[in-house]
Amino acid sequence: MARVPSGFLVAPVVGALFLVSLACGSSAPSDQDVLVSLTGQVIVPAYQAAAREIAQMDRDAAALCDAPGSESLEAARQSWRTARASWMQSEAMWFGPVMERRSVSLLDWPSTDTVGIDEMLAAGTLVETGQLRDAFSAKRRGFGAIEYLLFREDALGVLNASPAYCSYLTALTEVANGEAEAILSEWTDGTDQQAPYRDYFTGTSQLALLPGAAAEEVVRTQVFMVRDIVQMRLASALGLRESGADLSVIPGNAADNGLEDLRNEILGMQAVYEGAGPEALGISGLVRPLSEDTAQRMSVQLAAALAAAESVDGTLRNAISDRPEQVRVLYDRLQELQRTLATEVVSLLGVSVGFSDTDGDTMR
Repeated sequence: MARVPSGFLVAPVVGALFLVSLACGSSAPSDQDVLVSLTGQVIVPAYQAAAREIAQMDRDAAALCDAPGSESLEAARQSWRTARASWMQSEAMWFGPVMERRSVSLLDWPSTDTVGIDEMLAAGTLVETGQLRDAFSAKRRGFGAIEYLLFREDALGVLNASPAYCSYLTALTEVANGEAEAILSEWTDGTDQQAPYRDYFTGTSQLALLPGAAAEEVVRTQVFMVRDIVQMRLASALGLRESGADLSVIPGNAADNGLEDLRNEILGMQAVYEGAGPEALGISGLVRPLSEDTAQRMSVQLAAALAAAESVDGTLRNAISDRPEQVRVLYDRLQELQRTLATEVVSLLGVSVGFSDTDGDTMR
């Protein structure tokens, strides 16, 4: 039996009815055409990449603990960065299993309890994988906790001094690895009780989401994601809110990966919108038949936001402090993208989205 998330309309598949295009007799792709292409060419490959790179991070963490040294530490750090990049590119696809499983609480909580982690390391408390998954706070799990262990200046010293370091690090990467594999498996294999989410999401299983509802969920995810980046992260960090500048809203610890995170988030949104190649379909395939102007503007704005991110020098925190004009350009490009997405795209596609009173507005 396929899952039925709360709030979604479902309907049995009725043969070719799902193949009817948005405009009968035209070449415009249907919602299902877009969903099938997007799932096969973008979403599943994104989760495959994340699972693959997180598995490598797990292996390199184990190798570091088996043979501590500068080379094994650098290999583990690089694996973290690579896995982090793949995971952040998947953020534009955080619907379905990743939300149902509450995977973010295991993989990517926004803040890290560094004080609690240090206390645990000092106490020498050994950590088991099951204990970490079931009993630890979300602030002591996931990429943030792994980053704190790997990128601290005294990483090798703490590793050699505290028996808790490696038991904790390997438990963290094992939980992350298991969760990434589980997300991918639910998309591609399903479970004993449920069909693969891929089939449910694209309307090709016996009981499935209405294609329009699934397409709306994709668009809503992009709206919420860019709104969080623009309003909660960059506007707050740049001091464009009444509370003043707050660099603590930029996620991350010693790796200072905030700018690379943002770049990969934009790449994920771009893949969802454009599709994976010339013959693949993304959300633009639904927008273009309704408004070529909006479809093209979205493409240009995504490219401009990515270029602005790549033009920021150094780390995001340092750039905000020392070169705020570079980050302000990035903020402006993303705000333009947010405005087009949250007004024109959602209107054209009839997507229902809850907005805050600052959506699309200049903060200051």
